[in-house]
Amino acid sequence: MSILTSITKHRYLLIALAILLLALGLRLRGLDTTGLWGDQAFTLNTAMRWVNGGDMPLAANKSSVGFVNPPMIEYLYAAALAVWPDILSVSALTLLGGMMAIAVTGFVTGRIFGRRAGLWTMMAFAVAPWAVVWSQLIWNQTMVPPFAALALGGLLLYLAERPRAVYLVGAFAAAAVMTQVHPGTAVQLGTIGLALLLFHRRVRWTHVAAGAAVFAALYLPYLAYQIGTGWADFRAMGDLAGEDPTLSAAAVLLSLDLIHAQGLHRSVAGVVRFDALISALFIISLALVGWRWWRGPGGVPSGAPPVCGGAAGNGWPAERVALTVLLLWFLIPLLFYLRSSVYLQNYYLIGQWPTHFMILGIGLDTAQRAAGRLAAQATTGQARRAWPVIGLVIPTLFLLSVAYQVFFTLSHQNIRAVEVSPHMQVRQARAMINTSRDLLSQADGWRLVGIGQGHQVESSNLALLEEFVDPERVLLTDGDLALPRPSPYAYYLDTRPGSAAANTLVTSANLLPGVAIQMNNEVWPFYTWAEDDGGVPVAPLAAWEMGLELTGFERGELNPGEEMPLALNWHIRQRPPDTLYHFGVYLLDQHDTVLAQHDGPGFDSIQWQAGDGFITYHQLPIPADLPAGIYRLAVALYTWPDLARAELTGGGNTAWLEEIPYP
Repeated sequence: MSILTSITKHRYLLIALAILLLALGLRLRGLDTTGLWGDQAFTLNTAMRWVNGGDMPLAANKSSVGFVNPPMIEYLYAAALAVWPDILSVSALTLLGGMMAIAVTGFVTGRIFGRRAGLWTMMAFAVAPWAVVWSQLIWNQTMVPPFAALALGGLLLYLAERPRAVYLVGAFAAAAVMTQVHPGTAVQLGTIGLALLLFHRRVRWTHVAAGAAVFAALYLPYLAYQIGTGWADFRAMGDLAGEDPTLSAAAVLLSLDLIHAQGLHRSVAGVVRFDALISALFIISLALVGWRWWRGPGGVPSGAPPVCGGAAGNGWPAERVALTVLLLWFLIPLLFYLRSSVYLQNYYLIGQWPTHFMILGIGLDTAQRAAGRLAAQATTGQARRAWPVIGLVIPTLFLLSVAYQVFFTLSHQNIRAVEVSPHMQVRQARAMINTSRDLLSQADGWRLVGIGQGHQVESSNLALLEEFVDPERVLLTDGDLALPRPSPYAYYLDTRPGSAAANTLVTSANLLPGVAIQMNNEVWPFYTWAEDDGGVPVAPLAAWEMGLELTGFERGELNPGEEMPLALNWHIRQRPPDTLYHFGVYLLDQHDTVLAQHDGPGFDSIQWQAGDGFITYHQLPIPADLPAGIYRLAVALYTWPDLARAELTGGGNTAWLEEIPYP
């Protein structure tokens, strides 16, 4: 067999591989320039904690509508991190998921609707801007496409090709994963149920029972979590469902946004015209799919069964059954979200995928089939020559849109690589983690303090440092609230230049030369700071029964109408019980009337360790009409959120610092 003959014979496979290579190239480029924020930090840390030997997670992060998400995303991330404990492994997992979605969608479309339709579908999926970004971005929702493709693909093959158990059980398993990584896709469970009822003569109910059992088994960890919390999240879901929804066409616009580009970046040249073009192509394709459902393709694809479902399917051709399921998968989420009590984002409709691309692919194939059939039926040579040309109009416009989408993605990736963003990117997080690991590996007994935003580990923008560096050697703080002083020495990463903690480091710590993280237009330096030779003062200013001692303080000037800065130095004599403590500082007059106060979490008490110290920073707003007199400065600790004052070792619950005369 000659090379040319071999290429001709396998041309569809070669084209499919070329499309996959294009998709892979677009997704590999700029893979480490996607953003990371609180959601990702929480899910990545939870997965890494399990990899590090912690308990198996039974839930994930909190959803945007208030309930706690199921844990499947943690299991997926943990699988990647167990192979390679690097954030980039999760980026690679997301990329592989996106590639799998393209391959599965193309295979199923080609199997049922013909190979040409499958190739058009793959091309549409491969270059769609949102599909590229969501194959790179670490986020719960971005793992929906591969499992949505598997769920829909299994259902289509089961109902339109052959009722094999593996198809339906696989669809149920994929649906379980899909609905856990983004519960907003649960509406498609109704689509699956409706499709099985419509074509129930095609269904073997033992297969349904097996699929339902697998689905339930995959939800067992989350059910165990809900039992432990008294079904709190199920009640939250019920409360959400009970809210009054509003009727809006936003769902339709957001569904179209899934194939648009403006939502990613409006400044790329031509993006408005592209959105208009792809919208028109999609609407035309949807109309052609509807026409194909009504009139048939003009021939059943090779290898597909001619009829499906017997009496239950009204003797429908397999392709009509498949198109019915496809259109239901597209339409039911739209109908569901037309009335919504929450503010919709386009990812709420991501469960519609991959139908957008299948509709485009099948529509393009239908246009070409129709042109070919009309050319064959033409009675004049001119008409026979004209129809094939007319049939190329829509595919040509689509190929132009493909070229633009490649251009847009490359432009967007270039912008993302240099833009100033409030969110840390994967590459910056990796640099931060790897540098911190290297420093600690060279210094036994040292710890690392990350100065960022957010006083708790879970809410800190540096949360990834905890599990990805060393949970026993990392402390995190908010630079405006506190500065930990681990004993006897520590490295400090300052990501908050100009904050109170950063200013203390500049004046008291040692800058580590040649070690820093570049973050947009800022440089995040590292410092070292060793414990003072003098150690902890013998007589603290105040001591609390739960184990904390106040060892000193510094304050600014008392000026009416301004904030008076106050820094308190603390020593942890013993670690307190697992209780959250907050700090309160007060300015009182001679009648013990509080004239100014500042309350806050200071340094997160969950991170306190015996022998360490820390500094808390406070700003007391002094009244503008402060009269002359003698004022007293006081400090108290109290539990959070029940506000119970902590007791001093000598009795009472308020430590008096000094009297301040004014003027």
